[in-house]
Amino acid sequence: MVFDKDGTLTDFESTWGRLTVAWVERLAADAGDEGLCLELFRSLGYDPQRQRTLPQSPLVSAREEQLQTVAAAVLYRHGVPWPEAEQRAQAAFERTLADLPPTSLVRATGDVAGLLKRLRGSGVRVAVVTTDQREGTEEILRIMGMTHLVDHLVCGDDGFDWKPAPDMLLAACERLGVEPARTAVVGDTVADLTMARQAGAGLSAAVLTGMGDRRLLATHADVVLHSIDEIGIESCQIGTSGVS
Repeated sequence: MVFDKDGTLTDFESTWGRLTVAWVERLAADAGDEGLCLELFRSLGYDPQRQRTLPQSPLVSAREEQLQTVAAAVLYRHGVPWPEAEQRAQAAFERTLADLPPTSLVRATGDVAGLLKRLRGSGVRVAVVTTDQREGTEEILRIMGMTHLVDHLVCGDDGFDWKPAPDMLLAACERLGVEPARTAVVGDTVADLTMARQAGAGLSAAVLTGMGDRRLLATHADVVLHSIDEIGIESCQIGTSGVS
């Protein structure tokens, strides 16, 4: 069984919502431009009034360096020369990460460790496929006490084409020795589900703990769940009979 990370296993707003607010506030303070905040939030895809990330926005699926480019473009529109804008965006992001340690940002979407233990106890191999970088992802798994429960990890800096391309999922299947048709994929975005379909996964399940809308996700998924907590013993039994 293959899981996405942000929005599926970990609470998206707890991590990326908090990070985005702190990053944008730092960028605006460094620039001395209060009006910069709203444009940065709008371009990145975050609603500060509702404290909510917008569906289908850059924050939902872009990698860190892509988000930094989005922020740099806003700084450029506010008169900052491009090389300086890139440097400011990256430096502010790195300082924000340093100020907000992972332990303060990570929150599970449910009984993640319990689910993975049940799956592995039923003979189901488990992989996590995420566009986030490996170093940060491994740290998050360690914080959640899940490192030993994941058989394989594919990350955004591993050299594969990103979701919704099928490459990351196919790489996980190849490493685990499991055919895609015998693999179930669980994710919270259209990109996750499109990756599953293009790779020929046997089952795609959408969860509503991320940024996806039920009606939109339902058009791409075999089943829509409120959270990973709805993956019970039946899923484990499916795993032992074919889907891994």
